[in-house]
Amino acid sequence: MTREELITRLNYFLNPNNNIGAVLYFVLDHEGETVIRFANIENVAKLELKNRFLEYIQEKFINNEDLHYQNISEADDRKNVVYKYDIDERPESLNILDEILANEEQIHFNFNQDQLSNIKGYLITIGNEGNKIALYKKHHSMNILRRDRFLLVPSGERLVEVQNDVIALDKSFDFMMVDDNLIVLKLNILERYFGFENVIRNQASNTIGLVEANELLEDIEQLLEIAQSIPNARKLMKIRNSPVLNVPAINVMNFIRNHPELTGKISFNADGTKINLETGVSKKLFLKLLNDDFLFSQLTELQYDSHAKDKLLEVQNGN
Repeated sequence: MTREELITRLNYFLNPNNNIGAVLYFVLDHEGETVIRFANIENVAKLELKNRFLEYIQEKFINNEDLHYQNISEADDRKNVVYKYDIDERPESLNILDEILANEEQIHFNFNQDQLSNIKGYLITIGNEGNKIALYKKHHSMNILRRDRFLLVPSGERLVEVQNDVIALDKSFDFMMVDDNLIVLKLNILERYFGFENVIRNQASNTIGLVEANELLEDIEQLLEIAQSIPNARKLMKIRNSPVLNVPAINVMNFIRNHPELTGKISFNADGTKINLETGVSKKLFLKLLNDDFLFSQLTELQYDSHAKDKLLEVQNGN
């Protein structure tokens, strides 16, 4: 799904003529298992809920001309970005988004049996009978104002005490499922709470296998060592589709020998047929090399180091 296709799809739900509604669900930890419970809220609140999340979609996706949209396997450090999940392996904990779109008939949340303290997250479906999207919002402690605090709300000309716990939700969300496309708005939530770090490590391992097959390195253990850290594993995951992996090893080594930033910093074995990564600097530079970060300007004939690259063809196509 390209950015243009995503925006077109989302505009459908912003059209007031399409009879769009919203439903809220709680995601609970129930005896060690994740369960979904329907939240029965009054119609006025349900309308406000829908309008708030649609407003956020409008702000985040439709009106945000500077928004970056890229594959999560190629995530870098740019800001104002959302990611399309493009990796075959996906944490099982995200299956609740598919589950709620496939079956909205869920057991009702019952205050006599269920506890607000067991809430892990919130699911929101938005749409009509034929078209729906699902949103996920991670629960944080600030989302519940507990009655053990002294809470006052206006009532006429007076302030009255709140007798029950209060759920407080803003209009933002972390993930969105549009058709079969998972859109990630908050990468840190995915990594910290949904096991995405395991996916990163597995993808990094696959990249290391490709490097080993290319016979670039004298000792593949040198690459395995740096892959233990998540930042480096993330870089290796991004490299999995790098065109450098399709370049003959001899061409890669000649590039190193002739590049002003690489020569003398990345060494070779005794007969000069493979690369040695004996220093921290050489390992860092090798990752940048694999990511094709060393660019040459045909206009100025200068060398550049740029890791946030948008392929010209993709920009022209609007991806």
